[in-house]
Formats: sequence, structure tokens, C-alpha cells
Amino acid sequence: MKSNAGVAPAPVKSKRDPRIDVLRGLALIIIFIDHVPENLYSYYTMRMYGFADAAEAFVLISGISAGLAYSGRFVAGSMMETAVRIWRRAGTIYGAHMFTTLVVLALATPLLVAFGMEAFAEESGLAWLWKAPFSTITGSALLSYQISYFNILPLYIVLFLVLPGLLYLGMRSLSLMLAVSAAIWLFTRYLGYQIPAYPADWAWYFNPFCWQLLFAIGLAVGICHRRGKAFVPFHPVLYAAAVAFVVFALYWRLSGNYNFPFPDFMPQFIADTGKERLSLPRIAHILALAYILIYLPGLRTFLGRPVFEPINVMGRASLTTFVTGSLIAFALQIFREMVGTTLLQDTLLLLAGLVLQYLAARNSLSRAARGKAVMPPAITPPPGTAVKRSS
Repeated sequence: MKSNAGVAPAPVKSKRDPRIDVLRGLALIIIFIDHVPENLYSYYTMRMYGFADAAEAFVLISGISAGLAYSGRFVAGSMMETAVRIWRRAGTIYGAHMFTTLVVLALATPLLVAFGMEAFAEESGLAWLWKAPFSTITGSALLSYQISYFNILPLYIVLFLVLPGLLYLGMRSLSLMLAVSAAIWLFTRYLGYQIPAYPADWAWYFNPFCWQLLFAIGLAVGICHRRGKAFVPFHPVLYAAAVAFVVFALYWRLSGNYNFPFPDFMPQFIADTGKERLSLPRIAHILALAYILIYLPGLRTFLGRPVFEPINVMGRASLTTFVTGSLIAFALQIFREMVGTTLLQDTLLLLAGLVLQYLAARNSLSRAARGKAVMPPAITPPPGTAVKRSS
């Protein structure tokens, strides 16, 4: 009989809802393309056709995934155990963020100085390393120093740190959880509060006090789905309203405008379309898109086809995909600044970057599968065997 010991299992096709993983994978692909500014393809991504972009999609889907993954375990008797599991995940994300930050600081900064790219270093925030090296390293560890395009993981860390609190409220009352979350969003925008950066003189790009609202909405969707019901049931009038809003947002953006046409009586702290503090039109846009997709007939079957499996893999290993994509995108930024690129070169470089992300994601899932495969099975005595118990 052949032994399978030592044989690495291939990644098993996910039995999860493919809509979550494929759409998250697509969001990561869009983020990667957008993180290489001014390439032709970045002018045709999601951000150009409405108020929200891939960041909103990623955070909403992450909230849904968290609700599905943790709400079933967050019950009396296992709350602290589940909270510790969540905080360990936050620690993993923190480690990934520190890894990418230190790699960029260690490798990119000497290149920027050697090739006289001080302007690029100033724009991306890297110049602080030689202005205030100790403060920059300290700020990196405290999450207050963030390089441009490397600032979504600090938000994600904070969201996972507060996730047990959101779950605690949500498992008792989704209305209470969302009311508290909405109040925090509203007061933060009213007060104009921002988390200061250090040592720089700016603030966190993604304000977690505002972005937690979108995460909480996704969490509510996941909790409801786990309970076997819809957070917002299908209604033809609501569906038509969602389609109408998405069409309106498309028309408004293609007309060359971005600011939402708020009425004059709307308070100023509400009437904007900014990303940093997650404006109301951005929330409405991503929720309308999500409602359309959730109830789009046949989407689950369509996204479950083998052709979408590479994107599914990237979505399942989202942290690996994001870290790999961030580093590749930054390398492409430097390359384009140094030598410039043509459309063909951009196409080939972006495709190569996507292939590398897929391979990294596939390898991550394979290692996780190997880790599960080598765990010793529980020893069960043969039927009829008396089990000796200690006195």
C-alpha cells in the first residue's frame, strides 16, 4: 500500500460562497492596478465609475467574512477564546504591515537617493526616514507613520482589534451595534477628528472611526447569513432604487463631476465625497452595488466556474495577495518613475505582477493545507474496547 506521507496536498477548491472570495479577489486586483498610478488601466477601474472604489468593497467584504467566520463561535462560554483568536489575526496583520513597511524603507530609500528621486520620496512619505530616522521607525511600530499606498492594513488592524466589541453588541442586537457604529461615524465627521501621524504632520489616510461603520454593516450581513436569513431581504422597489442610484453615480462621474449634488440645507460635515472619513455617497454607492450583486440571479453559480478559480484563490489568501501586490506595485512605481513605460510594458508588468500574486496566494493556501494535513488525528479506541480512566 502506497504511503502519502510527505506528499504536499494541492489546494482544495473552496466550498465557501464563491461570491465572497472572487469579489474580494477582484477588489485586490483593482487595488493593485490603482496602486500603480497613471498606468492606462487605472483610468478604467471602479473608482472612475462611481463614488466608491475597491477599498470600500474590500472593507465591506471583510466585515461579511468576519461575521461568517466568528459569529458562530462568539457565544457564551467561548467569547474570550474567540476574541483571542481574532486578536491573534490582528497580530498577524500587524506583522504583515511591519514587514512591508520595513522592506520598502530598507530597499527603496537607498535607490531613491542614488537616482535622485527626492520628489518621489517626499510625495510617498519616504523622505522622513532620513529626516527623522528614529521617529520614523518608532512611528512605523505605532502605526502612525504610513507610507502612501501602504495605509489600509493599519485600518484593518484596528477593525480586528474592535471586532470582539462589535460582535458582543451584534450578537445581542444588530440594531444596537449599527446605532453605536453610526453614532461614532457621525460624531467623528462632525468634530472633524483625525488620528495624527508621527513624525509627519498629516493624519491617518483611512480614519478608522469612520471606516468601522462600513465594516460593521458587513458584519451585520455576515451574522444574519450565518443565522440563515437576509440582513436586507429582496424587494423589487429597493432593488430598482439601488440600480437607479448606481446608474446616477455612473452618469455623474462620466459627466466630469465628483462632488455629490447635496441640497443646500445639508450640513457641511455630511456634504462631501471624501474617502479619508468615508463620506455618505461612498457608503450608499458600495451598499447599492452590494445589494444588486447579492440578488443578481445566477451570480453564485457563474463565479463558481473554474475560470474564476485563480481570482478565488487570491481572494481566499487575501493578506498574502495584498502584501505581495503592495510590494510589486511599489516596485513598479519606482520603475516607472526611473525609466517610464509604454502601454505594452505596463500591460506585461501588471500581468506579471498578478501572476506573482496568484502564485504567492496559492502557495499560502498550500502551506495552510499542509499544516492541517500533518496534525495528528484523534485516537479513537476500537469498538468494544474498555477505556481506562484515571481515578
